[in-house]
Amino acid sequence: MRSFLIFLGLLVWAVPAVAIDGTALLRQVDRNLNPESYESYRKLINIEPDGRKKEFTLFTVKKGRDKVASLFIAPASEKGRSTLRLGDNMWFYIPNVGKPIRITSLQSVVGGVFNNADILQLDYAEEYTVEKLEEQGNEYLLHLKAKTKTVAYDRIRLWQARKRYFRPKSNV
Repeated sequence: MRSFLIFLGLLVWAVPAVAIDGTALLRQVDRNLNPESYESYRKLINIEPDGRKKEFTLFTVKKGRDKVASLFIAPASEKGRSTLRLGDNMWFYIPNVGKPIRITSLQSVVGGVFNNADILQLDYAEEYTVEKLEEQGNEYLLHLKAKTKTVAYDRIRLWQARKRYFRPKSNV
């Protein structure tokens, strides 16, 4: 009987706990935050370090994983301006200029504290890899690293509530 208990103890110790796949979790976060295709109205509030605020209203359309367009609706000074992102390529259109201007994700089309990547964000899994996944109480913490230098942020820490994460069903 004692050898059976030792064997059972070794078996339990040798069987690894079910590990969470960080990449699968990141893809699910993407689907929750940004469905693959959508239309939405968004309000961005830029708060400067001195406390001044400026609000922007945009109509945004996303199609697939790498196509995003936004049209500025308000304030009046920005109305009609638009941005387009196809993969890593981004353009900004100002109606009275008449031709699109190529932009980067690090720039800000409105001169605020947010940048073009914040307006034209693609799926995190398209632009970042999961370096590390931590379980912290009721949350998962994903440490993300940019896949290329063309994205706005080299590293991101992203928290996901454990109760909101539904593990994919196994085919086994």
